[in-house]
Amino acid sequence: MDGFRSDYPSRAHTPTLDSLANVGVRSTFRPCYPSVTFPNHYSMATGLHPDHHGLVNNFFYDAELDSSYRMGNLDPQFYGGEPIWNTAERQGVRTASFYWVGSEVPLESGQPSIWKPFDKSVPFSDRADSVISWLKLPEDVRPHLIMWYMEEPDAIGHSATPDSSATLDVVENLDKVLNHFFTEARQLDIFDKIDFIVLSDHGMATYYPEKYVNLNDYLPRDSFDCVFDGVPTLLYPKKTYVDTAYAILQKVPNITVWKKNEIPEKFVYGKNPRVSDLVVSPHIGTYVEFREKSSPRYAATHGYDNFMPEMEAIFYAAGPSFKRHAEVPQMANVNLYLMIARLLNIQPAPNDGDSAVVQQLFK
Repeated sequence: MDGFRSDYPSRAHTPTLDSLANVGVRSTFRPCYPSVTFPNHYSMATGLHPDHHGLVNNFFYDAELDSSYRMGNLDPQFYGGEPIWNTAERQGVRTASFYWVGSEVPLESGQPSIWKPFDKSVPFSDRADSVISWLKLPEDVRPHLIMWYMEEPDAIGHSATPDSSATLDVVENLDKVLNHFFTEARQLDIFDKIDFIVLSDHGMATYYPEKYVNLNDYLPRDSFDCVFDGVPTLLYPKKTYVDTAYAILQKVPNITVWKKNEIPEKFVYGKNPRVSDLVVSPHIGTYVEFREKSSPRYAATHGYDNFMPEMEAIFYAAGPSFKRHAEVPQMANVNLYLMIARLLNIQPAPNDGDSAVVQQLFK
């Protein structure tokens, strides 16, 4: 579930998630940096940090390809690593995806046996019913890994803030969708053999207008070859302007600016050539644009320092393989790949996960 902040269950009525916590394992997921949707979904799928799989932001420029990436781009040249569905398919395990980032991309290593092009008009309950229908397929064609995406509560969080009643209403509706799904799943003969994982990609933080930064007030736009503003902001200045821009940005309030080779190690970010020469990391609650007119687009957003509590995501797991009534410390979300590889008893591709972290979830 996109943008489902880790504290939402404590502030909303979520009996389905609560029951999962009671019968399985509960934790929180720390997103990768930057804490945005496409890099993190693909990190969970591949077990690699964005710096290692190549989706370094929702939007970026690749100088080698002389091409810009935007969410929804299906050019396989942008997607590195091996998604878990291809690891599984390569070892004879059928898989299915309902809108997971990367599953629509015709990678050289393949695609899931079943996948669907993204269509946000499909109701969440219909998506749940489709997953149930896949679980009802005969054993020889049934997918043994199903990955299913819902784009809320991210959208409502952006427009209404994570503290609004509207956002918590959507959270409660999502819990009802999960309840519908589990009610149907319990009717299946194979229910007791299924392991379930419910998670999110990142959290959400309220934007404060007094912290708004428009880089157009500080820098000449024509000194940059390419700009992708937001959180974070990727700046590709002309080579002769890098140091000048860096010096100016160091004096701008409510942001931190890094040269790509100076990004702190904890973020595992900056080695990939797609990362811009300058990265502007807004402080929590700050939104950054580089436009002629000041026009903040969101009431809340994400993409901030992935170690901030506002960026923390949910994680629940229940089923025959997992411990019961257990809570484990926060985990990096790149560990999902190893979890699934273990559940499917397949050999993982190279990844950034930690098998010791994964082990604590299992019986």
